[in-house]
Amino acid sequence: MLSGVKEIRKIVEETKGKKEGEERPTILFVDEIHRFNKNQQDALLPHVESGLLTLIGATTENPSFEVIAPLLSRCQLLLLQPLAVEDIIKIIQRALQDKATGLGDYDITMEREVAEMIAQAADGDCRRALNYLETAAILIVKQESDTPLVITRETILEVVQGKTLRYDRAGEEHYNLISALHKSLRDSDPDGACYWLGRMLISGEDPLYIARRLIRFASEDVASVIQEPWK
Repeated sequence: MLSGVKEIRKIVEETKGKKEGEERPTILFVDEIHRFNKNQQDALLPHVESGLLTLIGATTENPSFEVIAPLLSRCQLLLLQPLAVEDIIKIIQRALQDKATGLGDYDITMEREVAEMIAQAADGDCRRALNYLETAAILIVKQESDTPLVITRETILEVVQGKTLRYDRAGEEHYNLISALHKSLRDSDPDGACYWLGRMLISGEDPLYIARRLIRFASEDVASVIQEPWK
């Protein structure tokens, strides 16, 4: 749903008309609800509270940051975890066999090891895995050879070219990674600290931001250890 307050009011009026003639509740699904501003979310609040609408909102952001507190307090928060590698492998295998919406008509095969490569590169995202699979299928079908169509390890390496890291410069992953960097430093774990530092830089984080956080860490954590060594 891509709407503003005007569209929400229209839906509410239609819902009121339907409710007079039938007992079924109205479910309103809002995809990417974090894109709704405060006024748009406020417009939903009284109708959710009255029971006129049963709201289902989906978001890839942290709802504590992006959804207003009154609306959030009236909802049940369900956290969806990234798909496991085994789950994505099953989806890939199903897509290869599905003749209606998948690649079943092409009689493409692949080793389990190759399917696992796709699943690992997808990082829990089923859509990304299917995009990799589709691109790989296009590459081998275009070869116009009489040999059986097989997606190989080399094909996937050509498609993926590098794992896309999950990161955002102003959202939850931003804070998760800088927190992980701090914890590694506190634990005197140089390997861990280098990993999180490198991951943030590769993902496009501003080096000046990281430098400022390291200076703050040095002034607060390192200095306190020096002054109070018994801790």
